[in-house]
Amino acid sequence: MYLATIRLGSTTTAVKRIDNDGTQALLALEYPDLGALLADPDGLATAAAATTGTTYAIDTADFAPPVLDPDKVVCVAHNYGDHIKRLGLNLPQHPRLSTKFSSALIGPNDPIVKPADAHALDCAVELTIIIGKSVRHADDDEAAAAIAGFTVMNDVTDRSLEFQAEEWGLGNIWDRSTPMGPYLVTPDELPGGVAPRTTLSTTIDGTVVQSGDTADLHFDPVHVVRRVSRFMALEPGDVIATGSPSSPAHDHGEDAHLNPGQKIVAAIDGIGACHNTVIAAR
Repeated sequence: MYLATIRLGSTTTAVKRIDNDGTQALLALEYPDLGALLADPDGLATAAAATTGTTYAIDTADFAPPVLDPDKVVCVAHNYGDHIKRLGLNLPQHPRLSTKFSSALIGPNDPIVKPADAHALDCAVELTIIIGKSVRHADDDEAAAAIAGFTVMNDVTDRSLEFQAEEWGLGNIWDRSTPMGPYLVTPDELPGGVAPRTTLSTTIDGTVVQSGDTADLHFDPVHVVRRVSRFMALEPGDVIATGSPSSPAHDHGEDAHLNPGQKIVAAIDGIGACHNTVIAAR
């Protein structure tokens, strides 16, 4: 299934992508958003069984982040072999973890507001896990069962602040900085299931600045969920970004220069894409 949350004026609704007489559309589900759907133990089954109801056109839909207010947003750094190699680092023995806040998340088509004091804005596409079941101290089977599906995240970061502070989190936690969506795609839709085999890329104004293949992931999604669940209980709707492939400019120490007016597309084959324009902060 391809599931999403769309905005309807002052409200939202969870939707499922369907084929409506040869045209894809979004079928409204009986949940205000995917967070509520995933919190219901029968939510995914209910969504799978839904066939009738109000529909919305995809082209005009206002997509929100799939989960509006996840309790946890966890990020993995240095998780693609080529990226690690280009940086001259040793392969990590365990996933290197940091966190975001849910206030950082925006919809897949929302503008990215460049803070006035951000001087080296960079972007990075990430295969992102959305949790569907509560899990703690998971083994491989439990970790796999806890993965509701995958989405796209564009991890926008101010590299100057990141390097100045000598830690990963500070440069990418500001409010409304991180596009995510449009869809939560369930594992059965993807080659490899809970270890998807797909390609991902980032373009800026049509120029490819980043590309990779999830086959190059050092720690696959099941391993990542198992590791994170060692430290915290993961709950339905929690989000884990699994890391980003090599970015030539960043890997070679060149400054990133995202500026107002630029259009960024962060895409993962078979899952979707975030289309965002950079705007200046007022």
